[in-house]
Amino acid sequence: MRLSFWIVVAVAGFALLLQRRGRLGRYIFQVSEPRRMMLHYLESRLLATCATSIVVAVATVSHTGSASEFLAADDLILHLMSTENVHGAAVALIKDGRIVLEKGYGVRDIATQTPVTTATLFNIGSISKSFTALGVAQLVDQQKADLDVPVINYLPDLQLSDSGVAQTLTLRRLLSHSSGLPADEHWPQRTPPTRQDIVAEFARMAITAPPGKRFQYCTRCIVLAACVLERITGQSWEAYTQTHIFAPLAMTTASFGPLGLEQAADRAQPYRRDLDLGDVPVPWSRLQFLGPLGPGGGINATIDDMARYALLQVGDGALSGDRLVSAQMMAELHRPETAVGEDWKPTAPAENLHYALGWFTDDINGVHHIYHKGANPGFRASFALVPSSKTGVVILTNGESNNLINTATQTLLEQLLQ
Repeated sequence: MRLSFWIVVAVAGFALLLQRRGRLGRYIFQVSEPRRMMLHYLESRLLATCATSIVVAVATVSHTGSASEFLAADDLILHLMSTENVHGAAVALIKDGRIVLEKGYGVRDIATQTPVTTATLFNIGSISKSFTALGVAQLVDQQKADLDVPVINYLPDLQLSDSGVAQTLTLRRLLSHSSGLPADEHWPQRTPPTRQDIVAEFARMAITAPPGKRFQYCTRCIVLAACVLERITGQSWEAYTQTHIFAPLAMTTASFGPLGLEQAADRAQPYRRDLDLGDVPVPWSRLQFLGPLGPGGGINATIDDMARYALLQVGDGALSGDRLVSAQMMAELHRPETAVGEDWKPTAPAENLHYALGWFTDDINGVHHIYHKGANPGFRASFALVPSSKTGVVILTNGESNNLINTATQTLLEQLLQ
């Protein structure tokens, strides 16, 4: 971790003052008593101020690189927040496998004007899918699950509208959105109250593509994969994720669903933009669907949490010497599986657009990316990595601007790769 410019200034000033203190002391004893007392006082205050400056700088400035590099990041984020009417954001930048910036911008709550910090909780939306895929990968490492065995072997009570497809429906196809089950927009708009009720929906849904042949983005399919994890482990998806992913990564405040946000002292209030009313808070009740759909979109995390998660992803499944998943399985998670059709529009000119296991992958200007976006009412998030250079950008916001996260992610990633 590099010291910030102001830490260097404070340390240098403190050292210079100590170096000259002997000379100052000799002068003090040559003046009258009243002046001597005043000079002693001023000297002690100056020393205390320098020391305090060092402590404050260390406490408030996260991992940083060159000052000019991150002034540009500040200008970009603040400009986009202003033009896109987004009130709060948090950003993490990863370069060469190190966190070089973690920072909060704006306010997490318009009413209280409380600032966003690196410890402010945001919902991360569909980036949650990668956590579910990681949990399944851990079970594969332990030989408790197999990506290519029919899911019905783990969930014998599962019913599909086509019984023949049940023999070909695997964890790999669920996690890569190639199961043949329809995309999100074709499922009932109302989310059932429990995961068991979601699983029951599968019996009524038509198979709309040959399994393994077409990309159809299906959040409920990720929930079904999580149900396999629950059946194998005997734990809820939340309990497993908390114990086997959050805890090893020191994601101490990460949580699930709207209740997890409501109960947090430092959490972002989500907002939507109304043409007549302006910025309107999204009520927590509007996010209740994230309970049953949690494995596909319900995780809440801070930018500090997500920066460590990024380090895990570019670190081949290990962080600070602790391995969460084998390097082989991490590579499997990132390997392109399903070609994404032309009906799915990428946010930047890209080639080889695929879905892996819990991640999108593409190539831009010859550079291979893995990434995912998150979008829930009042929240937008972006997580993008270049594994070959161990570089990445994470952005969390409490507004609904896709343009902000797309523009900022692409611009910052390009700057980091220069």
